[in-house]
Amino acid sequence: MPVREALEWAFGTECARLDHDEIEAVGGTGWRPFGMEYVALERAQLGTRVDTSRGRSRPHDDAELIATVVRNVLPWYAATLVADLARAGRTPDWMPDARPRLKPEDWTVNRCGRHAKTADAATLGIEGWQPIPRRNRKGVIVQDAVRFTPCHWDPTPSQIAAARRAYLDWWGYLLAVQAALTGADLTRIEVTRDLPPMRPWNQI
Repeated sequence: MPVREALEWAFGTECARLDHDEIEAVGGTGWRPFGMEYVALERAQLGTRVDTSRGRSRPHDDAELIATVVRNVLPWYAATLVADLARAGRTPDWMPDARPRLKPEDWTVNRCGRHAKTADAATLGIEGWQPIPRRNRKGVIVQDAVRFTPCHWDPTPSQIAAARRAYLDWWGYLLAVQAALTGADLTRIEVTRDLPPMRPWNQI
């Protein structure tokens, strides 16, 4: 199965968990002081495996091995992200339908409907905007304020770029886990080279 499906099976179906070593997390090493060989030897000496689960069956050995690979290959923040998304069966939100749109900052509602609220350029201290002189019906020169509609971009291009950068980071995490699982001693499943689209926004 593809690496994403393998992760969803391990964390979602089998409910495998990451082993968080607080000392290593603070130190930033991201690696266990012992490997799966040490765990296998310890279990062989015991002659059995201790079930530490609470009210449920233990995860499959392949699921726990996948969780161990995720914990060892990725930094802790990346490992928890990959595990949480796999457990929920989701991918990072790369804002597929997002387009930068210019929207008014405020609205006003009256009997004629909903309209964008305007502002006086002079009150906002905008340089270069001068009142417009004109003559009224009595011939007196008056100066009309220059009014405009304050707007903003929603969503901003930087927000869309950040969301898609996060998706690319997640895709890179899957690639690293896939490479590590290729050489892992899995008994039930085999991880293929299939990956989610690297840039799905290019396919829209």
